[in-house]
Amino acid sequence: MTVHTYPPGAPIWASSALGGPAGTGGIPSGAPGQGDSCDLRPALEASGITAGVQGNRGTCSVFALTQAIEFAIAKESGPGPRLSAEFLNWASNRATGDTEDGGFFSDLWKGYEAYGISSDEAMPYRAAFDAKAEPGPHARSDAEERRKAGLRLHWIKRWDPKRGVNDAELREIRKTLDRGWPVSGGFLWPKKQVWTEGVLQMCPRAEVFDGHSVLIVGYRNDPRGGGVFLIRNTAGPSRDGFLTAGYLKAYMNDAVWVDPSPGKPEN
Repeated sequence: MTVHTYPPGAPIWASSALGGPAGTGGIPSGAPGQGDSCDLRPALEASGITAGVQGNRGTCSVFALTQAIEFAIAKESGPGPRLSAEFLNWASNRATGDTEDGGFFSDLWKGYEAYGISSDEAMPYRAAFDAKAEPGPHARSDAEERRKAGLRLHWIKRWDPKRGVNDAELREIRKTLDRGWPVSGGFLWPKKQVWTEGVLQMCPRAEVFDGHSVLIVGYRNDPRGGGVFLIRNTAGPSRDGFLTAGYLKAYMNDAVWVDPSPGKPEN
């Protein structure tokens, strides 16, 4: 996956574009479930989960799923250590027989099911990918404890780059956020990004590539139609930004979320 960054100096919060007080991006931090808006950033930050930085590696999907796993475990057991995107990347390759940097949510979940996920301290994230890097005994035992957490992966939309989400899937994303769960999403992404007041602008299908993944952590509806979704993006500097509902309907490849409920994970 190609890494693209925000343009230098791109403003992230702007009331003129998003209809809210300056500095909040128009998304109030009230309790989820109000129906018109939702912001999970306070809950994420209370659990110690800030956006990571993938650097010059194609690990956007790994970070998007790692943070969803972190949050699910924190909701069940309370805040804990930051978890290792490096370990999950290794686990995915080990489970699928690949040697790639980054991967699909489905393959990453196979890695979690087989090996769990360690703390970042036990297997820190590397600036460059090393296909030969292996977790040590402490990282493996630490990861095994989290494998037993009974997490489930839920699909809102399975991977299909030929279409974005439909209206029912878009509603399900909002409902999932309302229930307090962030959504990991993969997208077709502009080859040349244009951000206007923090909102990624649409472009023709001929001008997107496959792809880039982010964590969706909120939304704000617009009575005139559409609205925006708040994302955490690990490409480039750790910043929040917005995707329009129309962008999700055109270019969202897949969408998943994780919860701590016991039972057999979905395949």
